[in-house]
Amino acid sequence: MKRAPYLLSILRIAAGLLFMQHGGEKLWGFAGGRIDHNFPQLHALAGPIELIGGMLLVMGLFARTTAFILCGEMAVAYFRTWAPRGFFPVSNGGEEAVLFCYVFLWLVTTGAGPWSVDALIEKRHAMGYALAAVKQTFSSWEPYARSITRAMLAFVFMLHGYRLLYGMFPQLARRGGAGQMPLDQLPAFTGYIAIVGGALLFLGLLTKVASLVLSLQALAAYLLVAASRSPIPLRAGANEVLLYFFVFLYLAAVGAGIWSLDFMIQKWRAAAAASQLNRAV
Repeated sequence: MKRAPYLLSILRIAAGLLFMQHGGEKLWGFAGGRIDHNFPQLHALAGPIELIGGMLLVMGLFARTTAFILCGEMAVAYFRTWAPRGFFPVSNGGEEAVLFCYVFLWLVTTGAGPWSVDALIEKRHAMGYALAAVKQTFSSWEPYARSITRAMLAFVFMLHGYRLLYGMFPQLARRGGAGQMPLDQLPAFTGYIAIVGGALLFLGLLTKVASLVLSLQALAAYLLVAASRSPIPLRAGANEVLLYFFVFLYLAAVGAGIWSLDFMIQKWRAAAAASQLNRAV
């Protein structure tokens, strides 16, 4: 799809803007958040990292390096704060940290996309051989990183369906003031959509259709539930559903990645067509 690189830039910008909110609340109490200037402690030190890192992502400047650092920060935050409260991210309050972690890991391989300072610099200044080789190596990993991110987000999203329908995976922890997850306040029948769509997306089967449907479900959760709480996503508890929306929308354009049933079926069809052509010749 010709517009896919631009959707990547939109995904990167959205992730950066959503992430910056956390730095803003720690540094100056953005949107009523708790200020923490005790910088020797990890929680306070995260404030400048999140604000500056989010800004760099929005600009698309040093995008791969920034995404790598922020991915590591989210992994540390999850295992330090949320994982001890329970196994499943939808229950222990660490869902947002997991989503950011995998999205940032993916951005390490994709780069910033065309709407970025990085792309402008590359266009105006020729890359050295070493930098070009590094970029090519990271880009070659993108289909694998996309597959991992797709499977992880699909699995976590699917758990909301089981919660809606069967009351499984109860919410044990949540960010202060954020309230119940918007996905969990949609009508109960949407639980079936989350389960079936999430399972298809996890397997990488009918990926583009499943991704589009789930992106619309995430958007509905934002518009019908979260938007009425607050115009600021962090206070509305909407960061997760917005991340789901942008990632699933991008997957609807580019497909599942290399570790997927869609890719296996595509390879099988290509091999069958080649075999048939050989027999005809």
